[in-house]
Amino acid sequence: MSLQLVDIGKPEVVTEADWTILADPQVESVAQAVARGFARDYGLTLEYEDAYQETVIIAAERAAYVRQLLAEAGAGLLHRWLSQRLRDRWLTEAKHRSGHVSYEAARHAAERTGQ
Repeated sequence: MSLQLVDIGKPEVVTEADWTILADPQVESVAQAVARGFARDYGLTLEYEDAYQETVIIAAERAAYVRQLLAEAGAGLLHRWLSQRLRDRWLTEAKHRSGHVSYEAARHAAERTGQ
């Protein structure tokens, strides 16, 4: 048996999500496990429901690849792949958010400097 899975570096353009992928019990179970792990590890900034929603969106956007992973490598590799995709997506958003200054923080800084 030869395993040839290729996850392209450049993200493919998703024209339509395939939500039927969620009917597969393995996909549902893995998505829940990934979301629980992220809620546990990043609980202060990412809740279970948000992590789960992002995970199923990732799975639906790349449904053909998810099916290929399950067929050729099983649920373990799907778990790892979904975790990596969610981490990439979530960390990117977190980095963008960390660059923003809240209204309260900006106001407080302005009051301290006397502006």
